[in-house]
Amino acid sequence: MRSYILILLLFSVPASVDLALIRRDKRKDRMKYGIKSFLWMVVASILFGWLMYILK
Repeated sequence: MRSYILILLLFSVPASVDLALIRRDKRKDRMKYGIKSFLWMVVASILFGWLMYILK
């Protein structure tokens, strides 16, 4: 059995780190932006997955 949550987390971590490094200049701003973008990716993906399951 595959763990899609694990795959989601393995994608979200490097993607949010890359976005934070590209979009922000200061270290504190990078940390905040990276954490926010990581949480947005995970929460939005889970909600979208549930929406697709309901509409199925």
